[in-house]
Amino acid sequence: MMNLSMCTKLCVECPFSANSLKGWLGAHTIDGVLESVKNEDLFSCHMARKEDMTIDSIESGEVRICRGYIASATKSGKAFGENDENGAELRRLQLQIIEENKEDKDIILSRSEFEEHHGRIDVAKKLSISQEELLRRQGYVDNSKKIQNQA
Repeated sequence: MMNLSMCTKLCVECPFSANSLKGWLGAHTIDGVLESVKNEDLFSCHMARKEDMTIDSIESGEVRICRGYIASATKSGKAFGENDENGAELRRLQLQIIEENKEDKDIILSRSEFEEHHGRIDVAKKLSISQEELLRRQGYVDNSKKIQNQA
């Protein structure tokens, strides 16, 4: 049985926030994130991820679902509940966000705002880090071996 938990507040650098660094999605891509919303995939908070986490870690509530992910989907008009596996639990979290009504609607990015905010830029240059450090932060141990982070 699934027992999802969600962040109690939006992280300062949440990629679904207008305050986040433009273009920074860690190991994710714009298309991958948007596909996750469409498919009603479980999307964990980047601050809660663990190197050894599994899908069970997310389903049990040990690793939290990203509040920004749910809030952004809601602002974009996505009503969770179509996916037989995750939909009902994501819908429960979505209704919680709607009921709490504590997110600043100007801070949460809608789908189109998310796409515009995270358009293609040279993130390594923007962060003033090497390409190697960028790859490490994106979940790559080295250029050929990617850490398996499940969303």
